[in-house]
Amino acid sequence: MKVPYQWLREYVDTDLEPGALADKLTMAGLEVDRVEERWPKIVTAKITFLEPVKGSHHLNATRVTTGDGTERSVVCGAPNIHLGDVVPLALPGAVVQAEGGESFTISSAKKMGVLSDGMLCSPRELGLSNDHQGIFVLPPETPLGMAWEDAVIELDIKAHRGDLFGMVGIAREVAAIAGTALKPPPTTVPERGKTKVAKLAQVTVVDADLCPRFTARVIQGVRLGPSPLWMVLRLAAAGMRSINNVVDITNYVMLETGQPLHAFDYDHVAGHHLTIRRAKAGEHITTLDGQDRALDPDMMLVCDDAGPSSIAGVMGGALSEVADTTTNILLESATWDGGNIRRTSTKLGLRSEASSRNEKGLDPELARVGLDRAAHLLAEIAGGTVAPGIIDVYAHPVQPRTLPFHIDDVAWLLGYTVTPSEVAAALTALQFGVEPQGDGGGMVVTIPTWRGDVQESADVVEEVGRVLGYDRITGSIPAGPLPEPQIGSWFARQERLRDILAGLGLREIVTYPLTSRAAMLNILADPSNAAPLLLGAVAPSAERDDQHVPALGKNSNRGVAHAAAAPGTNLPALAPEQLPTVTLANPLSTRQEALRLTLLVSLLETLGENARQGAAQIRLFEVGRRYIPQPAQGDQAQLPLERRSLGIVLAGPSGDEWLGDQRELDFFDLKGIVEALLRTMGIRGARYTPTQHPTFHPGRTALLELPVAAAADAPTTPVGILGELHPDVAKRYELARRGYALELDLERLFAAAPDEWHVMPISRFPTLTRDIAVVVRREIPSAEVAAAIRAAGAELVQSVTLFDVYEGTSIPADQRSLAFTIVYQATDRTLSDADGDAERAKVVAKLAEQFGAKIRE
Repeated sequence: MKVPYQWLREYVDTDLEPGALADKLTMAGLEVDRVEERWPKIVTAKITFLEPVKGSHHLNATRVTTGDGTERSVVCGAPNIHLGDVVPLALPGAVVQAEGGESFTISSAKKMGVLSDGMLCSPRELGLSNDHQGIFVLPPETPLGMAWEDAVIELDIKAHRGDLFGMVGIAREVAAIAGTALKPPPTTVPERGKTKVAKLAQVTVVDADLCPRFTARVIQGVRLGPSPLWMVLRLAAAGMRSINNVVDITNYVMLETGQPLHAFDYDHVAGHHLTIRRAKAGEHITTLDGQDRALDPDMMLVCDDAGPSSIAGVMGGALSEVADTTTNILLESATWDGGNIRRTSTKLGLRSEASSRNEKGLDPELARVGLDRAAHLLAEIAGGTVAPGIIDVYAHPVQPRTLPFHIDDVAWLLGYTVTPSEVAAALTALQFGVEPQGDGGGMVVTIPTWRGDVQESADVVEEVGRVLGYDRITGSIPAGPLPEPQIGSWFARQERLRDILAGLGLREIVTYPLTSRAAMLNILADPSNAAPLLLGAVAPSAERDDQHVPALGKNSNRGVAHAAAAPGTNLPALAPEQLPTVTLANPLSTRQEALRLTLLVSLLETLGENARQGAAQIRLFEVGRRYIPQPAQGDQAQLPLERRSLGIVLAGPSGDEWLGDQRELDFFDLKGIVEALLRTMGIRGARYTPTQHPTFHPGRTALLELPVAAAADAPTTPVGILGELHPDVAKRYELARRGYALELDLERLFAAAPDEWHVMPISRFPTLTRDIAVVVRREIPSAEVAAAIRAAGAELVQSVTLFDVYEGTSIPADQRSLAFTIVYQATDRTLSDADGDAERAKVVAKLAEQFGAKIRE
């Protein structure tokens, strides 16, 4: 909220300069974003000389005075100035606005040989309106030499402090901090009309649950016109442009008191009767911004006898808006249900100054204050006649609440002692009521109706601390034993993981866990059976063992996970609303309506955006959580299963193209990252088995499986999936190059990491190398063959490396040749050729027994 300093001083006396006041407000818990100077070096001046500039068809040479007895030469091209006009003068060094919102600094210069020592300003150049047709001619009685300069303190007010969205609320805080009195604006209403308001208008509140209070007055004989200069300047300093005196008054009172109001053209209100109700299905309204808006039954309306006239608490309708011909006003000031206003504003995508205040849940007592203040100004400034009486539908008047309080609570929470009189003075300054109870420091505190955020004793302590000053809290060393260090905390694990991946050349991204169901389906080439695929991209770990979580299907031969519904099936596509997710009841945006089932959604969106921006080599990772919905237990809803996960995407060249490295990143670059990660974590025995998934390219996708124990024959569990993106998916994200992605379940990954590392001494004896080529069935993974070789010579085998795969002449069509290099080494002797032959025989026998393999000659 923007708080003009001079306007604020109308309600509270303070000698603090704007900067010092901003510091005081900050220390009192009100966050100050910045202090901005408005209109420096702008003064009022009078034109004392005016004649055309020779040789120009539109420029005029003027001399102006600011009342100090001197004159200043200014060249002006506006056609609307006359001798004797009082105008705003920008002195050299002043900053004014140009077209498009840009600013420029005024300096002295000659124009066609005539000195221009300043500039006469239009409303647009002063930021008052979009009018640039001529100079802003001020009323003749405007004092000369009046400086326009003002400081604006910009505050970041939190949602729970709805009472601070008005100048009076800020002034109340300043008065409490500075120890001065609050001076509320006058709200006396001169009711000089002849006909009582009850005969002029009627109000019916149908849905009082969403409208606790509705007040209205009728003001007749209003004369529309420009607002006085002081009001125009205050509105502009607070960030609002002047429109006309009636609209400006409603905006002014809203900024002053925090209470939104709406002025209806009384003569255009059908039946002079307002009905406050929920919208009906299919109803529409054209709002003040000219947009036709569809309504639903959860939205509140202010209607006349002809239909909707205003979206309650958000924006008025075009049919009854105040126009140049308006003479009679039906003025409304109401209190609305904050949650309903917020939902309505979000659904319609319509935010306004009024809705931003109404959604905070305003004090119902403020409605009458705002109404009377506006009626007072309409009579004073617009010449209106206020009809006697007020329409006030207030079924359940709010009553001040009381809380028991003891001064010991201050010492307990803030760490310093206070006296009962100090507490009473601090709370009284904030207009709380205080009634002592006994002699021991107890008291009963009456909470003002505008402070709905004060709910318990701790809140009262906060108010006392804000007024007395947080600087009274003294520093002290914590007493007691230090907390035990957390062993294996997830924070440390994830930080270690980030360090490893950053060291491998990847960049971390952090995205919102909220996304849309449509975006989740968008990562699938074939969304015909998307739910189990997204939910079970990696099955859950043993602590919540596979129950209620759709896992990847199992291949009966090797336990390899597979996706159902391969691309090209005729199954109907899944609609976004059918996707089982944890969804928000009232999302701020349809793009953030549900918790993600996979990290690949945000990763692919980021990959696509970087590719569209021309990024060459893209290596991104994210560490985050997936949220898997759980079925209800009877009538009891269950929280989602949160799985810590890692996602990686790659695309582009593998190195610097300008250095001649033209190779594209491929599957093996991604697999290499995984292997380096596993090696750094001390995880062995990883298996990469073929699988299918509708996000990935058929035949270029692998399932990562890790052993659940350290034993060589330990069973494996699926931990993640990696592969090349499906061409259809890559096309959706506008990837010109092939993309690669991976998602790992971190809980299973860290479960496979050893708690202790066993280090083997380096052998002093040389290695012995043997190559072997075997022919096996094509469907047998090379990783299984390599594992069997290691098992055959477990004590001596140091490494097994696949160096050739051959399919073709001399090899049966259903088979292939795999060639491995086996490195042997003993810790107690030098291996001989005989040892090598014996080990080779073991390998041949093992492979023949397990796979029916034959040696390729």
